[in-house]
Amino acid sequence: MVSVINAKDLAWFVAREIVGSLGYEDCVIYYLNEEANCLIQTAAIGIKNPADEQILNPLTIEMGVGVTGNVALTKQSALISNMNDHDNYVTDIEPALSELCVPIMFGDRLYGVLDSESKIALGYGEEDKKVFETIARMIAAKLALIEQTELVKKYMAELEAKVEERTLELKRANEKLEYLASTDPLTELVNRRRLDEVLEQEFERTSRYQGELSLILLDIDHFKAVNDTRGHQVGDEVIAGVGNIAKQMSRKSDTAGRWGGEEFLIVAPQTSCDNAVAFAEKLRLSIENTEFSSGVRVSASFGVASLETGETIQLVLKRADEALYRAKHNGRNRVETRINL
Repeated sequence: MVSVINAKDLAWFVAREIVGSLGYEDCVIYYLNEEANCLIQTAAIGIKNPADEQILNPLTIEMGVGVTGNVALTKQSALISNMNDHDNYVTDIEPALSELCVPIMFGDRLYGVLDSESKIALGYGEEDKKVFETIARMIAAKLALIEQTELVKKYMAELEAKVEERTLELKRANEKLEYLASTDPLTELVNRRRLDEVLEQEFERTSRYQGELSLILLDIDHFKAVNDTRGHQVGDEVIAGVGNIAKQMSRKSDTAGRWGGEEFLIVAPQTSCDNAVAFAEKLRLSIENTEFSSGVRVSASFGVASLETGETIQLVLKRADEALYRAKHNGRNRVETRINL
Protein backbone atom coordinates (compact mmCIF):
# COMPACT_ATOMS: atom_id res chain seq x y z
CA MET A 1 0.00 0.00 0.00
CA VAL A 2 2.96 2.29 0.70
CA SER A 3 4.03 2.35 -2.97
CA VAL A 4 0.58 3.38 -4.26
CA ILE A 5 0.67 7.03 -5.26
CA ASN A 6 -2.92 7.89 -6.21
CA ALA A 7 -6.38 7.32 -4.74
CA LYS A 8 -7.79 5.26 -7.61
CA ASP A 9 -4.87 2.82 -7.69
CA LEU A 10 -5.13 2.53 -3.92
CA ALA A 11 -8.80 1.52 -4.15
CA TRP A 12 -8.09 -1.20 -6.69
CA PHE A 13 -5.07 -2.46 -4.75
CA VAL A 14 -7.09 -2.83 -1.53
CA ALA A 15 -10.06 -4.43 -3.29
CA ARG A 16 -7.82 -7.05 -4.91
CA GLU A 17 -6.06 -7.78 -1.62
CA ILE A 18 -9.35 -8.23 0.27
CA VAL A 19 -10.69 -10.68 -2.31
CA GLY A 20 -7.45 -12.29 -3.46
CA SER A 21 -5.42 -12.47 -0.22
CA LEU A 22 -8.03 -12.37 2.54
CA GLY A 23 -10.51 -14.59 0.75
CA TYR A 24 -13.64 -12.46 0.87
CA GLU A 25 -15.95 -13.00 -2.10
CA ASP A 26 -16.63 -9.30 -2.71
CA CYS A 27 -15.16 -5.86 -2.12
CA VAL A 28 -16.36 -2.46 -3.27
CA ILE A 29 -14.76 0.86 -2.42
CA TYR A 30 -16.71 4.10 -2.76
CA TYR A 31 -15.08 7.52 -2.59
CA LEU A 32 -16.94 10.60 -1.43
CA ASN A 33 -17.56 13.30 -4.01
CA GLU A 34 -17.74 16.30 -1.71
CA GLU A 35 -19.06 18.69 -4.33
CA ALA A 36 -21.98 16.44 -5.29
CA ASN A 37 -22.31 15.07 -1.72
CA CYS A 38 -22.56 11.48 -2.93
CA LEU A 39 -20.54 8.25 -3.05
CA ILE A 40 -19.01 7.09 -6.33
CA GLN A 41 -18.03 3.46 -6.89
CA THR A 42 -14.29 3.54 -7.54
CA ALA A 43 -13.16 -0.10 -7.34
CA ALA A 44 -15.18 -3.33 -7.30
CA ILE A 45 -14.07 -6.97 -7.32
CA GLY A 46 -16.24 -10.04 -6.78
CA ILE A 47 -20.03 -10.10 -6.84
CA LYS A 48 -20.41 -6.59 -8.25
CA ASN A 49 -17.57 -6.87 -10.75
CA PRO A 50 -16.76 -10.52 -11.46
CA ALA A 51 -14.41 -9.76 -14.35
CA ASP A 52 -12.03 -7.78 -12.08
CA GLU A 53 -11.78 -5.00 -14.66
CA GLN A 54 -12.42 -1.29 -14.82
CA ILE A 55 -15.96 -0.35 -13.80
CA LEU A 56 -17.76 0.79 -16.93
CA ASN A 57 -20.79 2.26 -15.17
CA PRO A 58 -19.79 3.18 -11.61
CA LEU A 59 -22.69 3.17 -9.18
CA THR A 60 -23.47 6.52 -7.53
CA ILE A 61 -25.16 6.49 -4.12
CA GLU A 62 -26.59 9.53 -2.41
CA MET A 63 -25.83 10.17 1.24
CA GLY A 64 -28.29 8.28 3.47
CA VAL A 65 -29.54 5.96 0.71
CA GLY A 66 -29.08 2.23 1.22
CA VAL A 67 -26.69 0.59 3.62
CA THR A 68 -23.68 2.27 2.03
CA GLY A 69 -25.21 5.74 1.99
CA ASN A 70 -26.38 5.39 5.59
CA VAL A 71 -22.89 4.36 6.76
CA ALA A 72 -21.44 7.42 5.04
CA LEU A 73 -24.07 9.67 6.59
CA THR A 74 -23.76 8.32 10.14
CA LYS A 75 -20.03 7.51 9.91
CA GLN A 76 -20.84 4.26 11.70
CA SER A 77 -20.05 0.72 10.55
CA ALA A 78 -22.91 -1.64 9.60
CA LEU A 79 -22.87 -5.46 9.81
CA ILE A 80 -26.03 -6.97 8.31
CA SER A 81 -26.38 -10.72 8.70
CA ASN A 82 -29.50 -11.13 6.59
CA MET A 83 -30.46 -8.62 3.93
CA ASN A 84 -33.97 -10.10 3.76
CA ASP A 85 -34.61 -8.48 7.12
CA HIS A 86 -33.28 -5.11 5.92
CA ASP A 87 -35.46 -2.75 3.93
CA ASN A 88 -32.79 -0.15 3.11
CA TYR A 89 -30.76 -2.02 0.50
CA VAL A 90 -29.69 -0.81 -2.93
CA THR A 91 -29.31 -3.72 -5.33
CA ASP A 92 -26.41 -3.48 -7.77
CA ILE A 93 -25.65 -6.31 -10.22
CA GLU A 94 -27.18 -9.10 -8.17
CA PRO A 95 -28.67 -9.25 -4.67
CA ALA A 96 -26.68 -10.40 -1.62
CA LEU A 97 -27.80 -11.94 1.66
CA SER A 98 -25.33 -10.26 4.01
CA GLU A 99 -23.25 -7.11 3.96
CA LEU A 100 -20.38 -5.50 5.86
CA CYS A 101 -19.87 -1.77 5.36
CA VAL A 102 -17.45 0.55 7.21
CA PRO A 103 -16.64 4.24 6.77
CA ILE A 104 -13.20 5.28 5.52
CA MET A 105 -12.25 8.06 7.91
CA PHE A 106 -9.16 9.93 9.02
CA GLY A 107 -10.05 11.80 12.19
CA ASP A 108 -13.40 13.42 11.44
CA ARG A 109 -12.76 13.48 7.69
CA LEU A 110 -14.87 11.05 5.64
CA TYR A 111 -13.14 9.82 2.50
CA GLY A 112 -15.58 7.11 1.50
CA VAL A 113 -16.90 3.66 2.36
CA LEU A 114 -15.43 0.14 2.29
CA ASP A 115 -18.14 -2.39 1.47
CA SER A 116 -18.37 -6.17 1.07
CA GLU A 117 -21.34 -8.40 0.30
CA SER A 118 -21.90 -12.13 0.53
CA LYS A 119 -24.37 -14.44 -1.17
CA ILE A 120 -24.95 -16.30 2.08
CA ALA A 121 -26.62 -15.16 5.29
CA LEU A 122 -24.35 -14.63 8.30
CA GLY A 123 -21.46 -14.09 5.90
CA TYR A 124 -19.67 -11.73 8.30
CA GLY A 125 -18.96 -11.60 12.03
CA GLU A 126 -17.44 -9.18 14.52
CA GLU A 127 -13.92 -10.31 13.65
CA ASP A 128 -14.55 -9.45 10.00
CA LYS A 129 -15.82 -6.09 11.09
CA LYS A 130 -12.60 -5.41 13.02
CA VAL A 131 -10.51 -6.44 10.03
CA PHE A 132 -12.42 -4.13 7.69
CA GLU A 133 -12.30 -1.22 10.12
CA THR A 134 -8.53 -1.65 10.41
CA ILE A 135 -8.19 -1.73 6.63
CA ALA A 136 -10.45 1.34 6.35
CA ARG A 137 -8.21 3.27 8.75
CA MET A 138 -5.17 2.30 6.71
CA ILE A 139 -6.88 3.44 3.50
CA ALA A 140 -7.85 6.73 5.15
CA ALA A 141 -4.31 7.34 6.40
CA LYS A 142 -2.93 6.66 2.94
CA LEU A 143 -5.55 8.91 1.31
CA ALA A 144 -4.67 11.70 3.74
CA LEU A 145 -1.01 11.26 2.85
CA ILE A 146 -1.80 11.30 -0.87
CA GLU A 147 -3.92 14.38 -0.38
CA GLN A 148 -1.18 16.16 1.55
CA THR A 149 1.40 15.12 -1.03
CA GLU A 150 -0.76 16.51 -3.83
CA LEU A 151 -1.24 19.72 -1.86
CA VAL A 152 2.51 19.99 -1.33
CA LYS A 153 3.12 19.34 -5.05
CA LYS A 154 0.53 21.96 -5.97
CA TYR A 155 2.04 24.42 -3.50
CA MET A 156 5.55 23.74 -4.82
CA ALA A 157 4.37 24.13 -8.42
CA GLU A 158 2.69 27.43 -7.54
CA LEU A 159 5.78 28.52 -5.62
CA GLU A 160 8.06 27.60 -8.53
CA ALA A 161 5.76 29.48 -10.91
CA LYS A 162 5.86 32.53 -8.64
CA VAL A 163 9.64 32.30 -8.31
CA GLU A 164 9.97 31.98 -12.08
CA GLU A 165 7.61 34.91 -12.60
CA ARG A 166 9.49 36.97 -10.01
CA THR A 167 12.83 36.03 -11.57
CA LEU A 168 11.53 37.12 -14.97
CA GLU A 169 10.27 40.39 -13.48
CA LEU A 170 13.66 41.01 -11.87
CA LYS A 171 15.40 40.17 -15.13
CA ARG A 172 13.19 42.63 -16.99
CA ALA A 173 13.73 45.25 -14.30
CA ASN A 174 17.50 44.74 -14.45
CA GLU A 175 17.43 44.94 -18.23
CA LYS A 176 15.43 48.16 -18.00
CA LEU A 177 17.84 49.59 -15.41
CA GLU A 178 20.78 48.58 -17.56
CA TYR A 179 19.14 50.20 -20.57
CA LEU A 180 18.46 53.40 -18.64
CA ALA A 181 21.99 53.40 -17.22
CA SER A 182 23.57 53.02 -20.66
CA THR A 183 21.20 55.02 -22.86
CA ASP A 184 21.00 58.73 -23.62
CA PRO A 185 17.31 59.65 -23.08
CA LEU A 186 17.20 62.34 -25.76
CA THR A 187 18.68 60.41 -28.69
CA GLU A 188 18.15 56.83 -27.40
CA LEU A 189 21.75 56.14 -28.42
CA VAL A 190 24.22 54.71 -25.93
CA ASN A 191 25.60 57.29 -23.51
CA ARG A 192 29.16 58.27 -22.57
CA ARG A 193 29.35 55.58 -19.87
CA ARG A 194 28.46 52.81 -22.30
CA LEU A 195 30.73 54.24 -25.01
CA ASP A 196 33.68 54.04 -22.61
CA GLU A 197 32.89 50.35 -22.04
CA VAL A 198 32.57 49.67 -25.77
CA LEU A 199 35.86 51.45 -26.46
CA GLU A 200 37.69 49.22 -23.97
CA GLN A 201 36.02 46.06 -25.30
CA GLU A 202 36.74 46.82 -28.94
CA PHE A 203 40.30 47.92 -28.17
CA GLU A 204 40.99 44.60 -26.40
CA ARG A 205 39.36 42.61 -29.20
CA THR A 206 41.26 44.47 -31.93
CA SER A 207 44.58 44.17 -30.07
CA ARG A 208 44.08 40.44 -29.45
CA TYR A 209 43.15 39.55 -33.03
CA GLN A 210 45.22 42.27 -34.75
CA GLY A 211 42.19 43.73 -36.50
CA GLU A 212 41.21 47.27 -37.43
CA LEU A 213 39.32 49.81 -35.37
CA SER A 214 38.24 53.33 -36.35
CA LEU A 215 36.61 56.12 -34.36
CA ILE A 216 34.42 58.87 -35.83
CA LEU A 217 33.77 62.01 -33.80
CA LEU A 218 31.17 64.43 -35.12
CA ASP A 219 29.97 67.76 -33.81
CA ILE A 220 26.95 69.78 -35.00
CA ASP A 221 28.14 73.09 -36.48
CA HIS A 222 26.94 76.39 -34.96
CA PHE A 223 24.63 74.53 -32.62
CA LYS A 224 24.65 77.34 -30.05
CA ALA A 225 23.08 79.61 -32.63
CA VAL A 226 20.23 77.10 -33.09
CA ASN A 227 19.54 77.13 -29.36
CA ASP A 228 19.82 80.93 -29.15
CA THR A 229 17.58 81.71 -32.14
CA ARG A 230 15.11 78.79 -32.20
CA GLY A 231 15.03 77.69 -28.58
CA HIS A 232 16.22 74.63 -26.66
CA GLN A 233 13.28 72.46 -27.71
CA VAL A 234 14.19 72.84 -31.37
CA GLY A 235 17.82 72.30 -30.42
CA ASP A 236 16.89 69.03 -28.69
CA GLU A 237 14.97 67.95 -31.78
CA VAL A 238 18.00 68.63 -33.94
CA ILE A 239 20.27 66.60 -31.63
CA ALA A 240 17.75 63.74 -31.65
CA GLY A 241 17.50 63.94 -35.46
CA VAL A 242 21.27 63.83 -35.98
CA GLY A 243 21.48 60.92 -33.54
CA ASN A 244 18.81 59.05 -35.50
CA ILE A 245 20.75 59.54 -38.76
CA ALA A 246 23.90 58.19 -37.11
CA LYS A 247 21.97 55.21 -35.76
CA GLN A 248 20.19 54.40 -39.02
CA MET A 249 23.31 54.63 -41.17
CA SER A 250 25.63 52.70 -38.82
CA ARG A 251 26.20 48.99 -39.27
CA LYS A 252 25.03 46.46 -36.68
CA SER A 253 28.65 45.98 -35.64
CA ASP A 254 29.10 49.72 -35.07
CA THR A 255 28.20 51.56 -31.87
CA ALA A 256 26.86 55.07 -32.26
CA GLY A 257 26.50 57.12 -29.10
CA ARG A 258 26.17 60.61 -27.71
CA TRP A 259 29.59 61.69 -26.53
CA GLY A 260 28.32 64.87 -24.88
CA GLY A 261 26.28 67.97 -25.76
CA GLU A 262 26.02 68.16 -29.55
CA GLU A 263 28.94 65.76 -30.06
CA PHE A 264 28.63 62.11 -31.14
CA LEU A 265 31.04 59.19 -31.34
CA ILE A 266 30.81 56.16 -33.63
CA VAL A 267 32.96 53.16 -32.79
CA ALA A 268 33.54 51.18 -36.00
CA PRO A 269 35.32 47.82 -35.52
CA GLN A 270 36.93 46.01 -38.46
CA THR A 271 36.98 49.30 -40.38
CA SER A 272 40.02 50.88 -42.02
CA CYS A 273 40.68 54.59 -41.85
CA ASP A 274 39.76 55.07 -45.51
CA ASN A 275 36.44 53.25 -45.09
CA ALA A 276 35.71 55.22 -41.94
CA VAL A 277 36.35 58.49 -43.79
CA ALA A 278 34.02 57.37 -46.60
CA PHE A 279 31.32 56.49 -44.07
CA ALA A 280 31.77 59.82 -42.29
CA GLU A 281 31.38 61.63 -45.63
CA LYS A 282 28.05 59.85 -46.23
CA LEU A 283 26.90 60.89 -42.77
CA ARG A 284 27.97 64.47 -43.41
CA LEU A 285 25.97 64.64 -46.64
CA SER A 286 22.92 63.07 -45.05
CA ILE A 287 22.92 65.57 -42.17
CA GLU A 288 23.51 68.48 -44.54
CA ASN A 289 20.56 67.45 -46.74
CA THR A 290 18.09 66.82 -43.90
CA GLU A 291 15.48 69.36 -42.88
CA PHE A 292 14.96 69.13 -39.15
CA SER A 293 12.27 70.57 -36.88
CA SER A 294 10.63 73.80 -38.06
CA GLY A 295 12.66 73.81 -41.26
CA VAL A 296 16.01 73.99 -39.48
CA ARG A 297 19.05 72.81 -41.44
CA VAL A 298 22.44 72.13 -39.91
CA SER A 299 25.79 70.71 -40.87
CA ALA A 300 28.36 68.70 -38.92
CA SER A 301 32.14 68.44 -38.73
CA PHE A 302 33.90 65.09 -38.47
CA GLY A 303 37.20 63.83 -37.09
CA VAL A 304 38.32 60.28 -37.96
CA ALA A 305 41.16 58.26 -36.45
CA SER A 306 42.12 54.58 -36.64
CA LEU A 307 44.03 52.46 -34.17
CA GLU A 308 47.71 52.11 -35.00
CA THR A 309 50.25 49.66 -33.66
CA GLY A 310 51.29 50.43 -30.08
CA GLU A 311 48.58 53.04 -29.49
CA THR A 312 46.20 53.21 -26.56
CA ILE A 313 42.51 53.88 -27.10
CA GLN A 314 42.96 57.25 -25.37
CA LEU A 315 45.53 58.26 -27.99
CA VAL A 316 43.18 57.27 -30.83
CA LEU A 317 40.44 59.40 -29.24
CA LYS A 318 42.88 62.29 -28.93
CA ARG A 319 43.75 62.07 -32.63
CA ALA A 320 40.06 61.92 -33.58
CA ASP A 321 39.40 64.99 -31.44
CA GLU A 322 42.33 66.82 -33.06
CA ALA A 323 40.98 65.91 -36.51
CA LEU A 324 37.55 67.26 -35.50
CA TYR A 325 39.21 70.50 -34.36
CA ARG A 326 40.89 70.81 -37.76
CA ALA A 327 37.54 70.28 -39.48
CA LYS A 328 36.09 73.13 -37.45
CA HIS A 329 39.15 75.33 -38.10
CA ASN A 330 39.11 74.60 -41.84
CA GLY A 331 35.57 75.83 -42.36
CA ARG A 332 33.29 73.20 -40.77
CA ASN A 333 30.96 70.79 -42.59
CA ARG A 334 33.87 68.56 -43.55
CA VAL A 335 35.68 65.33 -42.66
CA GLU A 336 39.27 65.39 -41.41
CA THR A 337 41.63 62.57 -40.43
CA ARG A 338 45.31 62.18 -39.63
CA ILE A 339 47.86 64.61 -41.09
CA ASN A 340 49.92 63.00 -43.81
CA LEU A 341 53.56 63.82 -43.21
